[in-house]
Amino acid sequence: MAKNPFKEFYPVPSVDELIDIAFGRSAKKSASIPSRFNSVLRAKRGEVNRIKNVSVTIIERIINIIQSVPNLDVLHPFYQELSHLLVDKDKLKQSLGRLNGIIPVLQKLLSSQIREINKSESSNRCGVLRRQYYARVASILKEQKSTLEYLEEARRKLKTIPVIDTEMPAIVIAGYPNVGKSSLVRLISTAKPKIREYPFTTKEIIIGLYKKSDDMKVFQLIDTPGILDRPMSVRNEIEKQAILALRTISNIIVFMFDPTATSGYPIDSQISLFNEILHEFIEQVNVPYLMVINKMDLATAEEIDYLKANLPIDENEKNYVITNAKDGVNMDSLIESIMRLIKKHDLFHLDLSKFEK
Repeated sequence: MAKNPFKEFYPVPSVDELIDIAFGRSAKKSASIPSRFNSVLRAKRGEVNRIKNVSVTIIERIINIIQSVPNLDVLHPFYQELSHLLVDKDKLKQSLGRLNGIIPVLQKLLSSQIREINKSESSNRCGVLRRQYYARVASILKEQKSTLEYLEEARRKLKTIPVIDTEMPAIVIAGYPNVGKSSLVRLISTAKPKIREYPFTTKEIIIGLYKKSDDMKVFQLIDTPGILDRPMSVRNEIEKQAILALRTISNIIVFMFDPTATSGYPIDSQISLFNEILHEFIEQVNVPYLMVINKMDLATAEEIDYLKANLPIDENEKNYVITNAKDGVNMDSLIESIMRLIKKHDLFHLDLSKFEK
């Protein structure tokens, strides 16, 4: 099941928010003091309870934050690659270390202030010591202002990473814009594709599940606008690094072509992009691929023949499908081809016999 490794990253309050939460909670949680105690003893008990509540509240919140941040080094490579693009791993560790470092400081300050309060001889002195404690705690927290801000910024960024089911075959769709990729994902996904913000482009990642039934999810289709839809020469460094992340989850590449002029991209440019993807994914990390010649309703025989003549077509391997994604023509053949590749390459050792006709 797809799980967001950053979902539990605890929201990081600002310094002022943390101070307000802690001091406000201490006032509300002050335990009642028995009336039989004299005024000084009651003041001591009351002020000790208050500063203890402040300390517990802050330390619990800090521990929650620290423990909720996943170790980036042990995540699936997909999340490792993308998280390293968004946040500085070393700076994240240092920030967590600095935040953790104030816990013993707060504990030591609490113990010291409790002793001072217990030695007090007047109610007023107890109140003064409590206020001094508040001031020192606030000062300690304010020194962590930039640390808290960085951690919250990191949390917001990391939560934008799209959730991929790393235990399910991932079919990554590539090709120029307007060749029919989104139509394909929407058409053969039995569930409405999930559209998520992708942090490396101005567009969105589209994830669709192909399911045989509600409880039989077979594979996921992933369309990544802005990543695998133009030549490497026009991609920025972040997008190039994002390709490395996609390589870690790409089990099959489906490259779509539009042999007509309707997409706005010449067929030779599409073939050139295909060869780049071939190099980045197939040749370097040995990802199997399938070619889809789309818009068969608009293409002439000559356009299709030209495209086939310039592609590594293998009739024996049946490594291509001619379709019309808009109207759903030959979608069964496409799904069969994908299933054949999944079975041939034993992707995640899935038992696919139940899906065979």
